[in-house]
Amino acid sequence: MNRRTIFAATLMAVTAALGAEAASAQLPEHLQEYPLASLRPSGDVVAPFFDGWFANPDGSVTYQFGYMNRNTEEVVDIPLGEANKLELRYADGTTVPAEVDGIQPTRFYVYSRRGFNGKRERGTFAVTVPDPSTEVVWTLSHAQRSYSVPGRATSTAYELSWGAAAFGSLRPAVRFSPTSPESRGAEGPWAERMMASVGTPVTLSALIQDRGNRYDLTDVLYVPVEATFIVHQGPAGVEAEFDPPSVTVEPGMSAGEGAVQAEWGEASTQATFTAPGEYVIRVRVDNFAAEDSGFDYVCCWANAYIPVTVR
Repeated sequence: MNRRTIFAATLMAVTAALGAEAASAQLPEHLQEYPLASLRPSGDVVAPFFDGWFANPDGSVTYQFGYMNRNTEEVVDIPLGEANKLELRYADGTTVPAEVDGIQPTRFYVYSRRGFNGKRERGTFAVTVPDPSTEVVWTLSHAQRSYSVPGRATSTAYELSWGAAAFGSLRPAVRFSPTSPESRGAEGPWAERMMASVGTPVTLSALIQDRGNRYDLTDVLYVPVEATFIVHQGPAGVEAEFDPPSVTVEPGMSAGEGAVQAEWGEASTQATFTAPGEYVIRVRVDNFAAEDSGFDYVCCWANAYIPVTVR
């Protein structure tokens, strides 16, 4: 490489750097540190995300939410209240506290999955409103930053589907007993509150089922489903221990009306709490073993929640 080439390359690099600096200077002051900012182990922000919305047969809409913890090491706790709240925003602009305020997470984990959105956690909870013109706004405040994201049904680009994926995968189902309501998405159900004692294992369990509709599309009609137990809410800085943290249930077959369907299987764990307090454990059930399923597809898991009082 001759001197002229080196000079030209250096000039281009300096020009690019100056251009980036100039562009950054035009941003609002509170955003200037972010365009080229590296990730930090702790002390960085946690932001709420709107994953998308579902149109329901009765005319209502369901909004799905997730989050991003930008830290590489710090698990962040944001208690319910002004720093972590849900509100309803009506078509006339009026904003009021949401009746469901309190179902959102207070614990925000660090993730490093593959892909562009590897730090994102999707589908931690969902809210259904009867009128599509009503928005649900989630606000999180941490590290001297406050962010609010609205869930709204105004863009088809954010519309999600309850239907089958390419090879027939449907969202798996989860419930707490053979007669209790079941969930086929990010919203509910919630179990009856359980009581536990510090240091004494308590059994948490749910019934889970693959709902694949894969006839004539693939040789594998039903796939294993996995239940993962996650602290959704809890005292700041206190973790629960799950043995095991996740359970895979192989699909059994039973004769249904007109077709064979996957049986319900039980997923259970022993949860041990090291400190007293009010907890909510999220049970996330996925069928990521299917060839048309995966976390980034935002299609293939369901949630259920277990509140636990530990004394």
